[in-house]
Amino acid sequence: MSAGLATRLGIYALIAAPLLLIAVSDRPFLVQVAIGTAISAILALAWDILSRTGQVSLGHAAFFGIGGYGSALLTPVLGMVLGWIAGILLCGIVAVLLGAVTLRLRRLYFTIATLSFSLSIQVFILVTPGLTGGSTGIMPPVIAGGAPPQQLMFITACLVGAAIVSDIFLGRLFRPAFFIIRNNPDLAAASGVPVTRLKILAFAVSGMVAGLAGACYCGLYGYVIPDDVFTTNWNVLPLAVTILGGMDTTLGPVVGAVVLRLLEEVARHFVGGVGYQVVYGAVIILFIVGMPEGLVGFARRLLRRSEARPGAAPAKPRLA
Repeated sequence: MSAGLATRLGIYALIAAPLLLIAVSDRPFLVQVAIGTAISAILALAWDILSRTGQVSLGHAAFFGIGGYGSALLTPVLGMVLGWIAGILLCGIVAVLLGAVTLRLRRLYFTIATLSFSLSIQVFILVTPGLTGGSTGIMPPVIAGGAPPQQLMFITACLVGAAIVSDIFLGRLFRPAFFIIRNNPDLAAASGVPVTRLKILAFAVSGMVAGLAGACYCGLYGYVIPDDVFTTNWNVLPLAVTILGGMDTTLGPVVGAVVLRLLEEVARHFVGGVGYQVVYGAVIILFIVGMPEGLVGFARRLLRRSEARPGAAPAKPRLA
């Protein structure tokens, strides 16, 4: 087994083991917190896959909601497995169509376009009650019969799957092309890199992973309304989580989701009310200003410094 593969497997085990231990514990509160954290991490990984091409999305709530609603509406027709697959593929198709129109836009213009799309999808859901249930919502089949420990185990498997997809897009097949597209798209195009095609591919995969997160969320309680999944929170959360943990990595969004949830719970405990959100936001800003490379990037920097000292131990495998 190569060192790289061993490192990857070790990271997947590091992600899954704590969640599985919580799942078999007799602590319902921790199980619920772990479920929310895992779903946030899946959505953040989806956002990060697209951001590697230099595109910043504020519209991932659209794919989160489409995945949830799509799987819920298709499961009674196709069954749970095929219904989920069809709902996730629907997210990919929508991302391809949207990307063909918007991915030629750059930076802020693309960000505004994705935010507008997310708001438009929410309006569509509200004005089509015959299809989507409108403002009254829908009742999707619950995961694992509604048992939280089994739900956490299933969502953990989905998180590991999302991490594997993320690693594929960090491999030698895609990473160099994404790097040059992000830093100089004109040079990439002049060098023969299919810029638009790769951006659409990243957008499609990102949309499908976000749809997986939405399907997991909607399958938790057996009832969901548009305000649950199309809220601005699901647009901003993956961005904050990824920046906090570290962009352009697999481990970063997972670490960011854990730390962000810990910050939220600590701020809620000591401040309470609405005020905790101010403290929580201020701490996030301090993290971003003090560690712009994220927690994983900061850890890498410390590791490089320790390796640079005379007599330091040989370099360890790179964190994903």
